[in-house]
Amino acid sequence: MAPWRPMSPLIPFFILSPIVAGGLAWWTLTRIGKRRNQRAKGSLDAVVTRLRGQKVLGAVDLVVQDVSWSGETELSPQNVWIRVVMGGQDASTIPARFEVESAPGAPRPPAQVLAALRELDAQALEALKAGGWAWQRPRVGFEPAQS
Repeated sequence: MAPWRPMSPLIPFFILSPIVAGGLAWWTLTRIGKRRNQRAKGSLDAVVTRLRGQKVLGAVDLVVQDVSWSGETELSPQNVWIRVVMGGQDASTIPARFEVESAPGAPRPPAQVLAALRELDAQALEALKAGGWAWQRPRVGFEPAQS
């Protein structure tokens, strides 16, 4: 019969080290995700303050009446929707939930109104990029104000 030998001191290390490493990785990724989420929400709020109440200069009569955003920034940033409600005489030519990057066959407003909406869309994108949305873009939709 072989003499009794104690367990190798490395066995607990091999069992515990993946658990500790996994817990440390989970904690780090959670902290990074929370910071990124706060930055994303801050940049969306910056878009709201930048666009709200803005009057479009030029040949069209458009005024931004309201700007809001909805969606979950942390889990699915592509599902964030920025809603821009437009007022003024030319706002009635804007289709409901119009996106500047919409499909080719979708209804479009007249060229001057479209150019103004593109300018507002560019301003929204600029404010988003300043907050860290450079690689992924939320949907920006323009709507006419309800009379």
